[in-house]
Amino acid sequence: MSKPWHFRETQQQAQASGGWIRLLHRHRAVFVPRGPRLLVSFDTMGAHLAPPPRKPWAWDLAQAAGWSHLGLMTGPCNDWYRRRAVFDFFDGLRDSGFYRRFDDVVFYGCSMGGFAACTFVASAPGARVVAISPQSTLIGARVPFERRYPQGQHRGDWEDPRYLDAQSCLRLAGRAVVLVDPYHAADMAHVARLPDTRLTVLRCPFMGHRIPHHLAALGGFGGLMRGLLEGQGHDGFAAHLRRRKGSVSYHKGLVKAALARGHPGLAGLVLNHYGRLPDAPPVPQLAARVARQLRVTEDAPPQRPRMRGSSASRRPSPR
Repeated sequence: MSKPWHFRETQQQAQASGGWIRLLHRHRAVFVPRGPRLLVSFDTMGAHLAPPPRKPWAWDLAQAAGWSHLGLMTGPCNDWYRRRAVFDFFDGLRDSGFYRRFDDVVFYGCSMGGFAACTFVASAPGARVVAISPQSTLIGARVPFERRYPQGQHRGDWEDPRYLDAQSCLRLAGRAVVLVDPYHAADMAHVARLPDTRLTVLRCPFMGHRIPHHLAALGGFGGLMRGLLEGQGHDGFAAHLRRRKGSVSYHKGLVKAALARGHPGLAGLVLNHYGRLPDAPPVPQLAARVARQLRVTEDAPPQRPRMRGSSASRRPSPR
């Protein structure tokens, strides 16, 4: 769990550049002024468990790019930034004209941080959003399919109407790019709730809820995200995604997805290809799962697997 001294180095760096760090109940906001583009980032779940010094999400990326950076760092519990102090903070940024100092403002986050990016953008109408596997809200009546985060539902303040649901907040964004696995049912259900006006959905098949991990395994993750955050288009994303054909983690995910959908034959084919990849570590437990399912279904008539999905689409199709 993070202690106050874990933030000391980040605070010193921010203040040395004319910035600041503020305590927002259990969260912290750090601002570093640099260039005319402002990156507003939000920590993911578990960031408070990282070893010191604590840095906000995309700290190194913003520094390397020369962007101004406002980073929200999560406190000791995952409450989806649903705290009055956080709401008041973003209200204050909006009312004070803080965002008008910058030529371009981009909100960025993943999962819990993606939810925050898609909702707090309402404090800066016209700003852009890049979100990875975001939740749209955790209000049970609105997302009855969401059962993964009961602690977030109980710890967060879901009564205050401010920044409550990406379905409405994202309408105030200029443009939004969302990365999601089209075969991850819960993540796709959230994305399907988002307004499709000026929304681009980049599909990351069989990467599950760990898209940054899988994309980083392909190499060049920082450059890929920098291009998306700069609004450079999606050609680089498609080229980056093609690297997965030689990725160990991608093939393991594909085997697991095939097994989950009852296609052990396809899983076996992918596993055989996985074994021919350079430096692929043995996966005896996964191989045993494939063998067990093949034995169970060996007498069943063969079925052709139906797995469709492109790497990029303008609008998600909920499964």
